[in-house]
Amino acid sequence: MWKILVTEEIHPSGLKELRKDPEVELLEKVDMSEEEFFHLVKDVDALVTRSGTSIDKRVLDEAKRLKVVARAGVGVDNIDLDWASRKGVVVINAPTGNTLAATEHTFALLLSICRKLPHGFNDLARGGWNRKAFMGMQLHGKTLLIIGLGRIGSQVAKRAKAFGMEVLAYDPYISARKVEELGVRRALELEGALALADVVTLHTPLTSETKGMIDERTLKAFKKGAILINCARGGLVDEQACADAIREGRLAGAAFDVFSQEPPKNDHPLFAEDIRDRVVLTPHIGANTHEAQSAVSLIIAKNLLAALKGEPYEHAVNLPFMEHKLSASGKRFLALARKMGILAASIVAGAPGSVQFSMRGIPVDDVVEARAYEYCSHCPYTIAALKGVLERHLGRGISYMEAPLLAQERGIYVEEASISDSRYRYLMELKVKSDKEEVVILATVTEDDEKQRIVGINGYRMDFEPSGSFIIFQNHDRPGVIGKIGTYLGEKGINIANFYLGRKNGSGLAFGVLQVDGEVDQRVLEDLNEAEDFVWVSSVKFEGDR
Repeated sequence: MWKILVTEEIHPSGLKELRKDPEVELLEKVDMSEEEFFHLVKDVDALVTRSGTSIDKRVLDEAKRLKVVARAGVGVDNIDLDWASRKGVVVINAPTGNTLAATEHTFALLLSICRKLPHGFNDLARGGWNRKAFMGMQLHGKTLLIIGLGRIGSQVAKRAKAFGMEVLAYDPYISARKVEELGVRRALELEGALALADVVTLHTPLTSETKGMIDERTLKAFKKGAILINCARGGLVDEQACADAIREGRLAGAAFDVFSQEPPKNDHPLFAEDIRDRVVLTPHIGANTHEAQSAVSLIIAKNLLAALKGEPYEHAVNLPFMEHKLSASGKRFLALARKMGILAASIVAGAPGSVQFSMRGIPVDDVVEARAYEYCSHCPYTIAALKGVLERHLGRGISYMEAPLLAQERGIYVEEASISDSRYRYLMELKVKSDKEEVVILATVTEDDEKQRIVGINGYRMDFEPSGSFIIFQNHDRPGVIGKIGTYLGEKGINIANFYLGRKNGSGLAFGVLQVDGEVDQRVLEDLNEAEDFVWVSSVKFEGDR
């Protein structure tokens, strides 16, 4: 008998699904005291919650029988994912349940701002009949730029085409195959695409890379008279700069469902009286449909039951394997595999289309033991490498369990292989292939001192520990190049901690890795890429082991 505690209100469809299972004892305890919650949680197999219940280390330690936490929604900020994984507790959410709702709300906002619907209604309700004041813009024949071509962005693309719009998509991490399947045009540079678009809509996660991506500088690249739609994350847009662009006439208008601070304060820039006739704002209701809430409720109920019974399930957001069952050596290889992915993604040009992970001599026995369920499609090291690849563009918030799903969503083919021979007893190889090139990383954990080492990049022999900040480059193999980069970095106040160089006889090229103290400014990379001595220059920072 499975005992399931529901701590917050969810749609009845999910509760009905749980109740009809004869193996379930359902406890619905909304608005209970902390004392009552801790009393009940000691004896339950699963929790169903939303954002209002904190599932922290204390709760997870107290819940001795707990096997699954199901979050009726997308965000899991209220759940300690790392500790849940360490306790062997699977955390499930419902990322697909609101896809159509968010897609349709995007078009609700788009049509509202283009046809000035709320403004026309407000004028009519005040006794007006000013038809000429509400001249709109039709969608047919206009160019829509979708930034972020994931689940929601893809659905927006399909519907935009039905409206007769020309669809551009900017997503540096979507494969060419996925773009081709959707029949949209791929934009390789954001600012160039912004200059072409009549409407720009955002559907990307909030990461350190995307935070503030629409700011004063990028707003200047917008086509004059364009419209901006944001149903994704508030932090993607500098809202003051957006309000200024509307005020100055550079933007014809904007429609937002999300804000950098929620709820927004009364003095929010987009609430300003002088631009109110050119904005449409809603209180983060993109997922608020009966159908979406019902879908979310059913998704978490079905997957919760499957997880409890040891059957295949979807949408777990923590580990697809039990990390604590890996040996100490296995954990070092796991961390190294992730770093290999980060490094490969920092080098490869274009969007990854395939990821191949191979290994030799790695402690396979504890890999098998660590698999959480028999149907896990990939070994932990492959998943860790894939997570690293995706992190480069989507941020560190990606979980190990989520990585394969995101790869599938983006059309990235993932496979595993074995290495037949090697000069190392233990070796991992990662191949990341895009529509432009293939990058190959070799790495190992040394037997004598158990240090993580990158030992090969694209056929160049290397030997360095992936920790800290690095400038990586390919250069023409001729005298003076290394001296020039050292002098330049010295002038910029950047201290070189270590230097590694790989050469291929007769190729005329070399591969360099500079470990530096501190962060690497984007302007430094731009300057070096413009220098004639370098084929390309990039940077990478390795943080943590997870």
